[in-house]
Amino acid sequence: MKALPALLLLLCLPEAGADEPWDIAARSLPFIRDKGLAWIEDRQCASCHQVPGMLWSLNRAARTGLDTEHRPTSDWTPWAADWRHWNKTGDKEGVDKVSAANIDTMTSLLLGSEEGAATWKDDFRRQLLKNQQPDGSWKAGGQLPLGKRPARETHEVTTQWVLLALNGLGGDPLPDGVLTRARQFLASAAAGRSTEWHAQRLLLQPDSPVLRETLLKFQHEDGSWGWLVDAPGDAFGTGLALYALARSGMTADDPARKRAVDFLRRTQQPDGSWAVPSTRARDNNKVSKTATYWGTCWAVIGLLEVPPRLEQPPPARR
Repeated sequence: MKALPALLLLLCLPEAGADEPWDIAARSLPFIRDKGLAWIEDRQCASCHQVPGMLWSLNRAARTGLDTEHRPTSDWTPWAADWRHWNKTGDKEGVDKVSAANIDTMTSLLLGSEEGAATWKDDFRRQLLKNQQPDGSWKAGGQLPLGKRPARETHEVTTQWVLLALNGLGGDPLPDGVLTRARQFLASAAAGRSTEWHAQRLLLQPDSPVLRETLLKFQHEDGSWGWLVDAPGDAFGTGLALYALARSGMTADDPARKRAVDFLRRTQQPDGSWAVPSTRARDNNKVSKTATYWGTCWAVIGLLEVPPRLEQPPPARR
């Protein structure tokens, strides 16, 4: 009979790994917060990589009740949304020129925001609509065109992020022709080389079993996805895939999700980050600080995107 209390205790324990995605993400939050704030203090630049990624991942963590220690992201969002903080010559160039070169910054801030209506969102909408190209696309800015994929695919990726961001704003219907021109541009696209491209296709059509299976077939045996579909797996590609698949209905107990979570658990570094190779062609697949930060943010976003069975997250960590 003495063994009965111990047996009852074991029966009351939660299933091993039941909240593992939150545990993994929680270990990354200090890295994301500290490096993101250091970037703001040192560079005074929002950057399409650092600050929007920080805000998106921390907003997601706050929404799940996971991050209770950082200053409210509302303190940082207005600063990041101010076009004068998108490059050092903003005041001289003016809002229109700076915005045209920072399409990706605007879409990331819009998609990662947990706020309701805001003046800066209305401003972003106007700038995004103003900067649609005659062929229906939106052009990637910064160093994104230097990536390891065809230039057209990079612009297709930016175009798809814009459509997702505009769709998420709601409000007034888009002006006539905006969607038509964008769809015509995307309709002529060849199959993308990057997981990001395929994830976006699924995000735009989350009910498509064909797009879902296409993304799943790029998962490696170790549970990961690479940023490029034929490259070794990394946190960047894996986070993007988890995010899109969760939004298309992948459940918490799906074997593909479990393998991906296990990959992220095994490859997470002691500081909570993941080493990610640079997405720039000239860097020859070397691990870079920018890709590591960006990939870590995406791993957290993917881990915390809530599938149906995870609607009630575990209690916030202290």
